[in-house]
Amino acid sequence: MESLLLQNELIQQCLVLLAVITVAQVAPLPKRWQPFNGFRILATELASKVNHSNRPVSQQMTAGILATLLLVTPITLIASFLLEFAAFPWFFDFIVLYCCISDYQFTHQAKRIQIALEQNNNQQAKELLAPWVSQSTQRLSSIGLCKTTIEKTLTSPIYGSISSIVFFTVGGASTVIAVHLLKQLELSWPPYQKKYINFASFISQFNRMLFFVPQWIWHCSLAIQFGQLGLKSMWVSDTQSQGLNNDYRTLHLGAKLLKVELGGPQQFLSTSTTQTLAYKQVPASDANVEKVTLAKVIAGPLPQYQHIQLAIKASQNGKFFFLSLVILLPLLWAALQTV
Repeated sequence: MESLLLQNELIQQCLVLLAVITVAQVAPLPKRWQPFNGFRILATELASKVNHSNRPVSQQMTAGILATLLLVTPITLIASFLLEFAAFPWFFDFIVLYCCISDYQFTHQAKRIQIALEQNNNQQAKELLAPWVSQSTQRLSSIGLCKTTIEKTLTSPIYGSISSIVFFTVGGASTVIAVHLLKQLELSWPPYQKKYINFASFISQFNRMLFFVPQWIWHCSLAIQFGQLGLKSMWVSDTQSQGLNNDYRTLHLGAKLLKVELGGPQQFLSTSTTQTLAYKQVPASDANVEKVTLAKVIAGPLPQYQHIQLAIKASQNGKFFFLSLVILLPLLWAALQTV
């Protein structure tokens, strides 16, 4: 009886995952309707109140840890309570996974950005890209837009499909919510931006460990498409250049596989610019822009809009490979148990 219940639960989880992945791929929730937008604004506002760069490093780090606990713990506990006593838990699992996976469904947007760049409509490309990245896009050139779009295309599946499935398997929907909130904090407090270097150091290092397995799985899904070349490109010898950029290894692999240059400086608007739910950024003067130097991965020439399509194809193939294993292996195991 226990074996039968376990098989039924496993099959139900597989069906929920299959339904979520299909719906999120065909009709993802638009970015402006994402419930996590409000959480990011709340995190930014809280940081503006408690993050004081003129205070000692220990106080800044303590403030960051306490702010993380204050923002993540209540929401996770409330979500766990509601999911525990829900009459139809599979429905709420579906809603949670759909929102989390949709928040990183960047493929459709990347195609639109590619079309805009192909038509030399850089302003439209900037507006399409702005809701998806932490840095300012208004001062990006066409090369910068290509770089940022490729980087987002290659890193999004780690925190969307793969992390959601891995942590849903480990701890259920409440764990997925907690993990997704932690990533949202890292996006709200970029750890390589000057004012957040100490404040966000805890969340940066914690997320580096937390997403190690999903990142490794994604790297294997990408590398296997390129055979021996891809497997060799997974190893990063220059660990010092990673800095606080948790996506450096993924950018390193993507640059080697696509044979282009990725990474490099990013620009952020200063705190004098008010953040709202509108993503149409107003051009800022040089005094209102902070430039952050990040390591480059030079594996070829500067990317063009044609390379975006190559990144999209590699990303889609990688997701298909991983998701096929996730869905088929448990179902095969359950079928063998009944034989």
